[in-house]
Amino acid sequence: MQWVIDHHIVPFVNKLLRAAAIASTLAIGTFAGVSAAAAAPNLTTTATVASAQATGLPDNTWWGVPNGATEAGYNLYVPGYQFGCNGDQRHKGLDISAPTGTNIHAWGSGQVVGTGYDDGGYHRWIQVYFPSIDMTMTLGHLLDGSQLPVGRTFEEGDVWAQVGTTADGLTFSHVHYRASHGNWGASPIGPCDDVDPFVVWSSLGLPA
Repeated sequence: MQWVIDHHIVPFVNKLLRAAAIASTLAIGTFAGVSAAAAAPNLTTTATVASAQATGLPDNTWWGVPNGATEAGYNLYVPGYQFGCNGDQRHKGLDISAPTGTNIHAWGSGQVVGTGYDDGGYHRWIQVYFPSIDMTMTLGHLLDGSQLPVGRTFEEGDVWAQVGTTADGLTFSHVHYRASHGNWGASPIGPCDDVDPFVVWSSLGLPA
């Protein structure tokens, strides 16, 4: 009986031990980062691509402007500033600088509801409405002729217009964003009726 046990049971137990050792080695390798390290780049790449595709905006855009930079934040106090609310000298918008002719991309789906030109504030401007969040945004200091016409619909990532020049007395080429609740139609948003443009950005589900 002892021979039968040694002959049949011991080899079987040895096989189990070898299998357990292999499984343990694989598990240790995984926890040590061997398998995880190999998989991590793919997971990271996939997440990054998915995020970029989800926003619909080109890579390296800042507030819809490729390689843009914030020059003046919302509600910034600027001594001598003439376009605030009731003379409060607050910058009622967001200025994103970029070279003249740089495309300005739509933050979401909507329609162009107004466009025009004024010498004192916006210069060449366009107004867009986002029906999904019931908010309007005016874009100022644009390149003449680059803006979409009134009535044109757009999707996230489409080009609204291009950054204008410094010919209007501006110190740097940029787009000025001013936002408000509701549909303002063809009337540009005034400095006492605005909200932080980030409210629009966030409401459209764009990443902070």
